[in-house]
Amino acid sequence: MSNKQNTDIYYNEIADDNQKQLHTHFSNEQFLGNPKNINNLLEWATFFRRNLHRFAIDYLRIGLYPYQAVWLYLMGINRFFVVIASRASAKSWIIALYACCKCILYPQYSVVLASSTRGQSRILIQDKIENDLMGRSPVLKKEIKNIVINANDMYVRFRNGSTIRVVTANEQARGNRSNCIVREEFRQIKKSIDDGVLSPFQILRQAEYLQKEEYSGIDELQEEATDIYISSSWFDNKSEDSWMWDIVDQAYNGMIAGKDSCLLAFDESVALKHKIKSQAYYQTEKMKQDPITWRLEFMNERLKENKSSFFTLPMFTKNQVNKQAFYPRQTIDFLSHKRNKYAIPKQHGEIRIVSCDMAFIEKQGNDNSIFTCMRLLPETKTYTRSNLEDIELSNGYRRIVSYMESVQGGDTAKQARRIRQLFEDFEADYIVLDTRNAGIAVYDNLAKVMYDEERKIEYSPLLCMNDDSIANRIKSEGSNPCIYAINASQKLNSDIAIDFRRVLSEQMIEFFIPFDLAVDEVLSQNSDYTNAMEVDDQIFYERPFLETQAFINECIGLTYEKKEQTGAIILRESATSHKDRYSSCSYGSWFGTLLEKDLFSGNEEYEYSVFIN
Repeated sequence: MSNKQNTDIYYNEIADDNQKQLHTHFSNEQFLGNPKNINNLLEWATFFRRNLHRFAIDYLRIGLYPYQAVWLYLMGINRFFVVIASRASAKSWIIALYACCKCILYPQYSVVLASSTRGQSRILIQDKIENDLMGRSPVLKKEIKNIVINANDMYVRFRNGSTIRVVTANEQARGNRSNCIVREEFRQIKKSIDDGVLSPFQILRQAEYLQKEEYSGIDELQEEATDIYISSSWFDNKSEDSWMWDIVDQAYNGMIAGKDSCLLAFDESVALKHKIKSQAYYQTEKMKQDPITWRLEFMNERLKENKSSFFTLPMFTKNQVNKQAFYPRQTIDFLSHKRNKYAIPKQHGEIRIVSCDMAFIEKQGNDNSIFTCMRLLPETKTYTRSNLEDIELSNGYRRIVSYMESVQGGDTAKQARRIRQLFEDFEADYIVLDTRNAGIAVYDNLAKVMYDEERKIEYSPLLCMNDDSIANRIKSEGSNPCIYAINASQKLNSDIAIDFRRVLSEQMIEFFIPFDLAVDEVLSQNSDYTNAMEVDDQIFYERPFLETQAFINECIGLTYEKKEQTGAIILRESATSHKDRYSSCSYGSWFGTLLEKDLFSGNEEYEYSVFIN
């Protein structure tokens, strides 16, 4: 029997001549010098490439829950893959494991992990691969040559030439190349960045064997690039911000049509079933989240905006840029005369207000008062006129929401005390107060000399500045006329709503960045937050971001009716929602509009019509 006949019996019948000669490149004493071992290697490599979950379990020795095994398997056999999963469903962990499996099984393979922030990017490499997966799998650790994490670059290099590189999804990411892109929380990535920067990364895998003449012309051997999109749910409002749902629909339609496309979705029951998170955790989260955010982040629902909403989601998201939170002093810090390190220095010409929407226990299902701390920063624009001197005109006040707090209604004295604490801590100039119903009792407390039993301090009286009937209720010597009373009529409510939409549209207001981004970019850098031992202490630092989230959800849930006779706009909340946060914030913004008249009065000598098209 010839040597060729001897070796042929060891190889699978589909092995070609080159594969049948691989053992000749090794000595007989070496493991791969045995043709049977070569054949087993080829078959196992083929099997593992088609079953990434078995590769993770059997080779890397990493245990998987059933849903994770299904997830990993389907990612391995589809070229276009989308997952919409709730928080705590181990999305980032699966992504990291998938990337490692692909890089080991496909030499010279390039995976790019793209996310909207550098903080998210760092988590994938450092927390998931270096600290977690490599600790679980000594085999994986041996497959990795080195990991680089610095200010300029983050990547994992494997011994077979494969790489996992992390990029932040922005214009600076241009120039990378990949065989697979995983978009982490892709709903936060701008569509223009995905189309113009990330997608052009993709190339066919440049496997060395394809350079051989006998393989170079075989189209079936070309390995198409893989696109993976991972995210939590979000609103479906058919705007550029919700392009994620076009991707979801594309994956679903492709899957139904039998293409190499797949869509998966998981809600909080997966993490609860496999004890990734406890019931107590979800109970805590549900208490601190507003109902809409709970449905999005944990129930994983695809929520559509009401077509009759007065405000749209993009009106708010384009204004979510503020990262600097103000925090009031805690009682223990005040009593120990500890400086408030979260105080924000005032800018020249800045005005600060504490805006309050009052609620009381008799309002069933709607018994929270909302206090908003808002900064008003004067802005000007310079206009250049041909052959004339440039002129500088006021652009009004840029409003910055620096803090928002929800307080249980009912005790008017207690609420007045809290307003005064915020007024002092925020170094505010004015209080905008809802004086309807029992709100007038809160004013009465503020208008008197008031003793704060918590802080052991006495406050001087304040006075209403815009309503004589309210101001005359209580007169105290030396009162500070800084309370602007809101006693809203149908017309005033309409004016406030229309003006607030104008402010949103003109981007003259700033809200906090989304909560998940805040956790990555802001709170993770705050040692008081990261070192907090109690849940309540963490919630204290999360509160401004969570309240902003609830505020936005509240606003986009408001529907409106326009009165035919008067043209007034009436906003209505649903039976299960509120508009307290909207009222508090819009009252503050309205007061800013009134103050802008003083700024604009200095521009009256100029002819405005010249600048109107």
